[in-house]
Amino acid sequence: MTTPPLPRSTILVVQAASARVPGTPDAGAEYREMQQSITHGRHGHALTLESLQAAQARDLPDRLIRGAPAVLHFSARGTPGGGLRFLTGDGGEAPVSDQGLCELLTEFVAEGLRLVVLSACWTSELAALLAETVPCVIGTGVPITDTGCLDYSRTLYSALAQGRSVGKAHSIPVGATEMYGADRRCLPEVSAAPGSYADALHLVAAGYRVPPTRTPIKPRGGGFPWRFRKTKIPNSREPPS
Repeated sequence: MTTPPLPRSTILVVQAASARVPGTPDAGAEYREMQQSITHGRHGHALTLESLQAAQARDLPDRLIRGAPAVLHFSARGTPGGGLRFLTGDGGEAPVSDQGLCELLTEFVAEGLRLVVLSACWTSELAALLAETVPCVIGTGVPITDTGCLDYSRTLYSALAQGRSVGKAHSIPVGATEMYGADRRCLPEVSAAPGSYADALHLVAAGYRVPPTRTPIKPRGGGFPWRFRKTKIPNSREPPS
């Protein structure tokens, strides 16, 4: 009987920042950091990385309808008054409604959406709204530097690809950044929906994380190595046959 293949978790990166806007984060650089972290992870083969490039707001529901990812990572810019920004038809950016985005993503929780990463400034309020229904959400309440985003994303996905939980994978880059002298208030925070726990949520399926059972090999010859077998020594007193 053939064993069915283990499920793989899809990470969808929504690249919604406009290159025309001064100070726009480098979405391509962040994607490359994530890709390298997953590729070199122990369980990187258990994760699939995809991207939605030059994303406008209307592109998101069309992509989610074709299949909900386990992780939705927004590489974008936030708005101080609220609202994640998406590309517009003229190459600029415009914010979308926090409440509307929450209602949209809630529809896909039952289909497997488990983690939303808001790699954008001023997204703590959006993260709190999303965490009412999405199992785990990561957001930042204040401006964060491009270097901070890259460092956090690289270490986060490296830890996830090693099989660590979302909670543990989040704590590692936060601790490392604090070690470098960053203010904790400027770092991403993780929120969990009621009844969900970041430390219990893994992207790598349990079947990948549990080492395979090995069948012990029994030694041949009744369990004794050949060098310990008894050998009959001829008796010189016995008459020749």
